[in-house]
Amino acid sequence: MYASTRTALATGIVAALLALSTTTASAAPTPAPHTERLGTSPTGEQGDSYTYGPEFSGNGRYAVFSSDASNLVPGDTNGQRDAFVRDLRKGTVERVNVSSEGAQADDTSSSFEISPDGRYVLFTSRARNLVHWDTPPPADEWVDDVYLHDRRTGTTERLSFGLDGRSVDVGGAAMSADARWVAFTARPNRMEADDPNGYRMLYLLDRRTGKVKRVSERARPEWTSVLYDVSEDGSRIVYDQFQYRGPGSALWAYDIRSGTQQQLNVTPDGTPTTAMAVDASLTADGRYVAFSSGAPDLVPDDTNGTDPDVFVRDLVTGKIRRISHNAETAFGTQSPEISPDGRYLAYEVTPRNRETGYFGVQNVYLRDLRTGVVRLVSESVGGGTVEDEAVTLYSVSRGGKEVGLASGSTQLVPDDTNGVTDGFVRHLR
Repeated sequence: MYASTRTALATGIVAALLALSTTTASAAPTPAPHTERLGTSPTGEQGDSYTYGPEFSGNGRYAVFSSDASNLVPGDTNGQRDAFVRDLRKGTVERVNVSSEGAQADDTSSSFEISPDGRYVLFTSRARNLVHWDTPPPADEWVDDVYLHDRRTGTTERLSFGLDGRSVDVGGAAMSADARWVAFTARPNRMEADDPNGYRMLYLLDRRTGKVKRVSERARPEWTSVLYDVSEDGSRIVYDQFQYRGPGSALWAYDIRSGTQQQLNVTPDGTPTTAMAVDASLTADGRYVAFSSGAPDLVPDDTNGTDPDVFVRDLVTGKIRRISHNAETAFGTQSPEISPDGRYLAYEVTPRNRETGYFGVQNVYLRDLRTGVVRLVSESVGGGTVEDEAVTLYSVSRGGKEVGLASGSTQLVPDDTNGVTDGFVRHLR
């Protein structure tokens, strides 16, 4: 009798504890969507100068960004724009445009990308003290080179080398997830002995072999190249070529494995459009690419004229989908960023009053490509859109959980009084 009573009592206690734990777990609040400012000091003060929008690691934990602020990390005395990584889980900030010995850069730097695991950071810099130079560039030569910083080992290596080891004047850079493939734009007259052309062309470095390959077509030497993205799996690059003084323009997807490329701004019958296609973004597997264009003939029934739209093209099937936020009230939909998993698409929208012709303030939205649900990303502290300064889109993380922004608006976070552009992360869930 005693044993059975004890067993029943124990069973009741366990049941009560389980019920309590279940109630406690279910009562735990889901974090509400909120906006976080990147440029803050270790003690919480807002940045004392300009900060720009972030790129995210694969799980959205790390955000890499550039800033002119001098109070984000201790010992920042170089007076230059630096590259930083913020741990969004811990709130810590680390400066990454440093030499392997930890020396701060002696000139300006700009961040471009962080690997999905947060280990590698790709940035460009005019600094001349990050690595050893056999022949240092002249002090008055204001040109950039590509660097890779390994946060695990603390080492920094220079990736762009021109003739006789000289600087190559890089315009932009991007890399695959494992940092094996690094693409960048540079001037051929600094990269190649037999090419006097000064317009930037696209080059691809294989860090495993050390070989550098020119990707841009040689048949169009007067067309300059702009790099947009390298897929995480290292399968594709997307970039623009446009005529510096003329109407010519082509958006290309380059297949790294086969060495072939296809033009993306073409009509359904394959004819190149006359309008430019810009701001392209690839999914992690390189299958889908999002871009914006004012071309009215990329898809049938495009009725908003030359107002820009966002398009998502399947590079395997060739199918293309137009995304228009609201053709009646917006001056186009543009500057897209597609999430690495391909489900979410962020973009910029500038409202327009078609009766008065006046333009409103640019805001950022996120569309679920599976359900069609659209959410305002650049939500003000009072709710609704930002109304004082335009908001620029930088990136979107896997699963659409975080969106990177930059703006001079004072309405995105409370007590924004530093009077400069700030970088932000919008946490959606």
